[in-house]
Amino acid sequence: MPEHVVEAARTAASEVFPRRSRGSAELRRAIASRLEAVHGLAVDPESELLITHGAQHGMSVALRALLSPGDEVVVPAPSYFFDGMIRLAGARPVYVPSDESRGWDHVPAAVEAAVTPAARALLICNPNNPTGYVPSRERLCQLLAVAARHGLIVFSDESYERYVWDGPGYVPQMLLRDHHPDLVTVTSLSKNYAFTSWRVGYVHAPAHLLEPVHRAFEWDAINVGDVAQAAAHAVVTGPQQWIEREFATMRARRDILRDGLESAGLVSVRPDAGIFAFVDCTPLGFQGRRLERLLMDHGLTALAGDAFAGPGTHVRMLYGGSAASLEEVGRRLGALTRGSAGSAGEARPPAPAAG
Repeated sequence: MPEHVVEAARTAASEVFPRRSRGSAELRRAIASRLEAVHGLAVDPESELLITHGAQHGMSVALRALLSPGDEVVVPAPSYFFDGMIRLAGARPVYVPSDESRGWDHVPAAVEAAVTPAARALLICNPNNPTGYVPSRERLCQLLAVAARHGLIVFSDESYERYVWDGPGYVPQMLLRDHHPDLVTVTSLSKNYAFTSWRVGYVHAPAHLLEPVHRAFEWDAINVGDVAQAAAHAVVTGPQQWIEREFATMRARRDILRDGLESAGLVSVRPDAGIFAFVDCTPLGFQGRRLERLLMDHGLTALAGDAFAGPGTHVRMLYGGSAASLEEVGRRLGALTRGSAGSAGEARPPAPAAG
């Protein structure tokens, strides 16, 4: 963290704060100001924002507050690990395969075909983890139209909003709230400000949906730690050059990994966002846990696609490491696909950038 963030935490550590279960009023106002400045969104920080312990906590609380046992949640897949959160809410995920041939596009007709009388919600990840897919404004409008026709709440995890490199660009679903009012967005400061250790995020929703989420949150956590919120306020309102320099390297790192994958004979759809590539490892002849173990035995960490309700022949690989580490990943994959890296049981030294 830059010094201005560390100083904010240092100062806050000696202060006593009022108990504010919706979160720091200063932080909520700062978030509302940023949403208006960057996206043109008018947000009421008092009634439409709730600070949470990261995006995953926010999504879990929102699902438990707004779903009932027996509800179904339609999820275009592959997608992030929402399965456990949905089931903890007593609901059941219904996964709809996305179109790999079109960049893992979410197909509105397929989503609508999965809607049953038990369906209560649609859950999307925008930008998508693990594929790096970013839905266009037109596609979001079509998905929200499906939700409106069937009375579904749309939950959107938008944790990678600042990690968009190509494609149509990130469109917050809240820009389309005139199409459908029942929208809940969950966002991570942990991701967008390299703030992972602090565990701060927020839920953005209209008052009629945020109020029950807030009530559930109070029973769940009372409030987010005040020192972390003070640091979050500093990171949102302070200088951005320190993190923008890091974002500026990401597209190049992505391309290094993809060049290595191509040289190794492995296919991946170009991710327009995120810090990951979703790689088709069919030529390796394994899937699921066996595929993960094969890669690990050669010093390459990755998660198989079935963990994301996608094909087990694919893996998510990260490109957040150094250029040198990513080049080494490509070399090891090439050796593996050529069959010259030794047996699957022969361990190799780790390559940190792959996972």
